[in-house]
Amino acid sequence: MGHSNWPEWIYVAVVIALLVYVGAEAWNIENLIDHAPEDAEIIKVTAQQWFWSFEHADGTKEIGELHLKKDHAYKFEIHSKDVNHNFNIPEFLVLMDAVPGRINTVWFSPNESGEFDIQCREYCGLIHYNMRAKLFVEGS
Repeated sequence: MGHSNWPEWIYVAVVIALLVYVGAEAWNIENLIDHAPEDAEIIKVTAQQWFWSFEHADGTKEIGELHLKKDHAYKFEIHSKDVNHNFNIPEFLVLMDAVPGRINTVWFSPNESGEFDIQCREYCGLIHYNMRAKLFVEGS
């Protein structure tokens, strides 16, 4: 008889469990779940068609670029002014939806200095592919 009379949900559950596990490994899920360190600096990230703007804790604002310090923890509070966007820094595996009317948070600590891309990973309209910003990480 084999296992053919197992309920279908068992297979579905196994597939979902595998996807969740593999996805978690791939996306460094602890960054999403762990609480940001107490000393993490909050940066407000605003997405809108078709650019990113950033506001530092001291009120400094940047558009299209973001300057951070190496080995310093940052907590991003991400929201959108218009449609769904997705805040992505590929080199640091930072990925978080930007949704109107909601603030999503993600934190990370850049461990290397240099220049990195910030991009939108959610199709948000005609100029989506140009919705980029530059991350500059300055050595500590």
